[in-house]
Amino acid sequence: MVIDMKKCPVCEKGKLKEGTIEEEMFGVSLGKFKAEVCDKCNESFIDETAMKQLETKAKQLGIWGLAQKIKVVRSGNSLSIRIPAKIVHFLNLIEGKEIVVYPDGKGKMVVELT
Repeated sequence: MVIDMKKCPVCEKGKLKEGTIEEEMFGVSLGKFKAEVCDKCNESFIDETAMKQLETKAKQLGIWGLAQKIKVVRSGNSLSIRIPAKIVHFLNLIEGKEIVVYPDGKGKMVVELT
């Protein structure tokens, strides 16, 4: 009996094999899920059932939908961004809290709580 292994759609070099992966969202563990994992690039693919379980867990933890597009606005001589209430709640931010902001290359800004 010959098993026809699927080719990885990402790297197109590896073969997909059954495995288990740890999924996380925004640094929060959502658990372990069965997946197909590429033996070359390590990219993983979960099925629809696992995706629904992952989504349900993220919603239970209150982290589903945390990523949002926001606009940069002018505030005097500076530019400002508003932090959406869901993110404020998730990070337990309070008014007056100091943070550190720095670029991570040209396309990413890091905000760290102190």
